Amino acid sequence: MSLADELESIVGKKWIVRGEEVSLFGVDGFTAFRGEPSAVVLPGNEDEAVAVIKTLIKNKKKIIIRGSGTSLSGGSTPVDGEIVVSLSRLNKIEEYHGNEVIVGPGIANIMVSKNAPSYLFYAPDPASYSVSSIGGNISHDSGGIHVVKYGPTFNSVLGLKVILPNGEVEDLLFHETAMNPVSIFIGAEGTLGGILKARLKLFPKPESRVSLVATFDSLRNAGKAVVEIFKRGVVPSALEMMDRNIIFAIEKSRYKAGLPDSEGLLLIEFDGEKKQVEMEAKVTMDTIAASSGKIVDPRGKINQFWNARKGAFPSMGSISPSYITLDCTVPRSMLPDALESIQKISKERNIFIANVFHAGDGNLHPLIPYNPQDKESLIKALKVGEEISKIAISMGGVPSGEHGIGIEKLKMEEYYYNKEEINVMKRIKETFDPENLFNPWKMFLPNKLPREDQVLKVMWEWE
Repeated sequence: MSLADELESIVGKKWIVRGEEVSLFGVDGFTAFRGEPSAVVLPGNEDEAVAVIKTLIKNKKKIIIRGSGTSLSGGSTPVDGEIVVSLSRLNKIEEYHGNEVIVGPGIANIMVSKNAPSYLFYAPDPASYSVSSIGGNISHDSGGIHVVKYGPTFNSVLGLKVILPNGEVEDLLFHETAMNPVSIFIGAEGTLGGILKARLKLFPKPESRVSLVATFDSLRNAGKAVVEIFKRGVVPSALEMMDRNIIFAIEKSRYKAGLPDSEGLLLIEFDGEKKQVEMEAKVTMDTIAASSGKIVDPRGKINQFWNARKGAFPSMGSISPSYITLDCTVPRSMLPDALESIQKISKERNIFIANVFHAGDGNLHPLIPYNPQDKESLIKALKVGEEISKIAISMGGVPSGEHGIGIEKLKMEEYYYNKEEINVMKRIKETFDPENLFNPWKMFLPNKLPREDQVLKVMWEWE
């Protein structure tokens, strides 16, 4: 029996994608590079997923386990004809128990809270929460707007069921060990195992939620205000920043909300007991005034303002059909300098850069547009992104706060970690996946390109 026949016998002919349609799975949220899988398989349940993956392992096939395809670093992009196994159909909620829930990897993030008891919610909420899958969120350790108080996905994962690159299935949903055996799979981008189920923690909905909107005449002052808020002992549940460029893009798009025109805008949310929230809001208002900021009355449109923030990335379509989204992260204390450096690069390189990001944890998201029909435009955007990432690292930051390394940041990973640290990570990968079957071409710079490609060359080779 051929491999194609064997896979078809597991999932049915309808759920194997071949021919020109495989190109739909050749790109994810990182549109700078498009590959092409040799085939795409969409199992309908866990048993089928395990059987498909075991069959591919037996035949020594390179595999990408994919969710919704929203990765902003190319984490689910095929580079050299890998076979894509999409787990988007494994999207069921198995059970809620107390403040926990067990779900399939293909379920959209938004559905976890939507179907939870009315007094509970799932905290991690990346901008793509309405479509991104839990499996992908776990594989990238996604953050989101509420990461500053509730932490990234890591903090909400209690257990996992995974399939390893040798075909073994490990049920770690309920583990009783001193060490946390699931942590190694969180943020590993599918290179060490495929997620089949996840046991997640839910949080009680707070008694009170209050939002503030503040404007500033410079990004430096806005950055200073963020630093001062935390110095005064306040930990907001959300603290987001937008600059003039992203406000301009939003107000040209369907996410238009009447945002106040300013150099820097802070959206701040507090949650908890009512007295605590009132106290934190007052301290923050005093801090903003002392930082040359101005509190703005949203005039009953605060929900529209938050929706505008969540729609900031797609609103860039009003500026350019394509853009690169960085997620380098700096210590909060370095925000003023980091923002000024990005503005300087934008001016010197004569390139539009919009900033909208999780200011509360210093997770920068410079958005750099490019013309997809002009290779030089793309290369310029990639090089500007590399320059910004290097500056963030020089300030004590990291190359990725939540989007992952994927194919985009292989050079930046090597730039950040020393040789010994890289070798430790390689030994872990080789222990789990000695034949490099799971999500190859990710995490580590290869010795040579799989083929001659100008974009891969810029991303993967040092000049």
